[in-house]
Amino acid sequence: MEASIEPQNPSSLRPNPEGLDNIYLQPAQTLGVGLVNLLEPPLKDCKTRLTELQVKQQELDERFHRENLNISEVQYSQELQALFMKMKSYHGKLQGIKKDMKEVRERCQRLKKRALRLQEIKQWKPQEDVIVSKASNVISVKSQSSGNNE
Repeated sequence: MEASIEPQNPSSLRPNPEGLDNIYLQPAQTLGVGLVNLLEPPLKDCKTRLTELQVKQQELDERFHRENLNISEVQYSQELQALFMKMKSYHGKLQGIKKDMKEVRERCQRLKKRALRLQEIKQWKPQEDVIVSKASNVISVKSQSSGNNE
């Protein structure tokens, strides 16, 4: 897209206010036209790209606005609030179950220890009766020979 630059004759140039002819006027005009011809196509391409980008940006802005509206509608819906309340309730119940299971595990461990102690006592003293008081968790050993004397 080069524009044809025709050399101008010196008589067609505007005279200088002082009446002197400027010898650099024609080369300056030729250089100016050449620069415009050189830089105009990339600038037009940039302008079209910027326009496309602005259109896409507006579309994205509208899309984000719609999504924000949808999210805000869902966020404050009654169903979602009820669901969160259920989750909170179920979380509390789960914590209670975990606590109960921990207590049961501790009781089982204590019972196993107690059973092992009783088994050891029975193995060591087979001739004596073992009496276990559940209230005080005290183990007493009663000899069979002293029980026959009563």
